[in-house]
Amino acid sequence: MTERQIWMVGTAPDGKGGIATVIRQYQQAGLFENGAMRFLASHHDRSSLGRVLPFIQACWSLWLAMCMQRVSLVHAHTSHNGSFWRKLVLLWPALLLKVPVVVHLHGSDFETFYADGSRWRQACIRYLFRRSFRVLALSKEWRSWVLKVEPQATVDIVFNSLSAQRNGNSATTLPIQPAVLFLGRIGDRKGTFDLLNAFAIVFQRIPDARLLVGGDGEVEKLQAETLRLGLSQAVHYVGWVNAEQKEELFKRAWVFALPSYYEGLPMAILEAMARSRAVVSCPVGGIAEAVEHEVSGRLVQPGNVNELAETLTLMLSDRDLAHRLGQNGRLAFEAKFSNDANLPTLLNIYRQAGVKKLPLLKTDSTSSLKTGLS
Repeated sequence: MTERQIWMVGTAPDGKGGIATVIRQYQQAGLFENGAMRFLASHHDRSSLGRVLPFIQACWSLWLAMCMQRVSLVHAHTSHNGSFWRKLVLLWPALLLKVPVVVHLHGSDFETFYADGSRWRQACIRYLFRRSFRVLALSKEWRSWVLKVEPQATVDIVFNSLSAQRNGNSATTLPIQPAVLFLGRIGDRKGTFDLLNAFAIVFQRIPDARLLVGGDGEVEKLQAETLRLGLSQAVHYVGWVNAEQKEELFKRAWVFALPSYYEGLPMAILEAMARSRAVVSCPVGGIAEAVEHEVSGRLVQPGNVNELAETLTLMLSDRDLAHRLGQNGRLAFEAKFSNDANLPTLLNIYRQAGVKKLPLLKTDSTSSLKTGLS
């Protein structure tokens, strides 16, 4: 009989967004290398059919494997809207067959997705939370919300994480020119235009300051607002960036800014902390658990452009302050958000579900493989 495997379901790892980034981190950590875990893409963003054909293929593959008793556990990464409904359909047979299900909750708008939903939608969300072996939350705040929605759910906190070795501390010194970096989906939710308006104030005070913007989304609005504010020479939009480009952008920045209104635990903030860059963000979602105010960064209230401008002015006027906060962020990352700190918790959850063969974990501390065999 073929050995049972853990099946992980989520966005294709070569795609955009937080879930794809998390999956890539799992790949780099070696979780798919010893045959204990199989990854199944439920959708991708490479074509217009990317949300349909991969989903149909995933349903067929997973359901057939369950019928053949080849699945020890299903770990599904889900967000709001279509992501939730795809995962619910995929997981429904597993829930009926009592195959352990781990629902990994992503997406900063999930709370709104629930609150604004019909009674049927809310019932489906509660059902999935209640019937899952575990719901994985990205922060204490999200754990409290899940339990408020469905008190019978069993919820663990598993922070997003990165390899401390791959996401190295290579650029500890700050460049000569002060610069702010933004990476993410350009739009109101991420506070992009609040940042742009705040930077217009900063630029009046620090004429050599620069704002670097990478990502997709409302690009035309960004360019129009940049022109309207007279910032064409100071704001550099670089498009969606690959790993190498991202590394160069972090080296050019003093501060990473993400003044979001809603978040889970953004991977971009962890990437900034791993690279010793001070963070300016907002205390929403899991951000306050990652960024300690005035220790590893500064937290401002969402939508408060003046407060954001004052904070950025302070950070870009004081190289020593920006450097010290960035160094503290690196220490916090290593202790709390590295793969070494987080992934053993995930393997232990699998073990508690009765999984016999667990993935191997490449650790940064030893550069070797640790077995998860029970």
